[in-house]
Amino acid sequence: MSQGVVSIQKGWTREEVEKALKEILVDALGVEEEKVVPEASLVHDLGAESIDFLDIGFRVQQTFGVELPNRAIQEKALSWRNMAGLSRVIEERYRVGVSPEEMRQLHTMGIPGVLRWLAEKRGIGIQNGDAEKIAAELADRLVSEVESVGFQGSLIDRGEVMQQMLQNINSPKIMEGMIRLFSMGALVDFIAAKVGDKTA
Repeated sequence: MSQGVVSIQKGWTREEVEKALKEILVDALGVEEEKVVPEASLVHDLGAESIDFLDIGFRVQQTFGVELPNRAIQEKALSWRNMAGLSRVIEERYRVGVSPEEMRQLHTMGIPGVLRWLAEKRGIGIQNGDAEKIAAELADRLVSEVESVGFQGSLIDRGEVMQQMLQNINSPKIMEGMIRLFSMGALVDFIAAKVGDKTA
């Protein structure tokens, strides 16, 4: 128990964080050390499942005194999955509410299709470029949400997110991008920012 307290008070170098996190991931996931490289996705490359994130989160908490934002990322991903962000943008921009049931009907459309549906069903006026502006606004919100939980917004490919939303607002590639936030390198950056040696 006292080791946890010492770890929390210690200033860690990035290299120390990377070494300790690698040991945690090798042990928790039963993977070979060579596979735990900075670009390795915990889910896609290392095979982590939901239960593994609880174990990894506990070990990170015990070692570094840092809580991983697993729940916050999952909540934000769910918000994107049920298109709450798009619904808010539509309401703010066009003063039209779209019910969750209606949003479910629209979930495979791209933003241009959603806007055509709104124009047809609700009579809203659509301008050229509106779809791109909404896609940009949603991409910016996604980056802000990623940053709000402590990850670098630069980990999100804003242009790719916009393209996906124009084609399919509920694209699995957007969710995959959020899951990829949980890469070895991103977690090292996240933890090091929290526990870095302030005297160095």
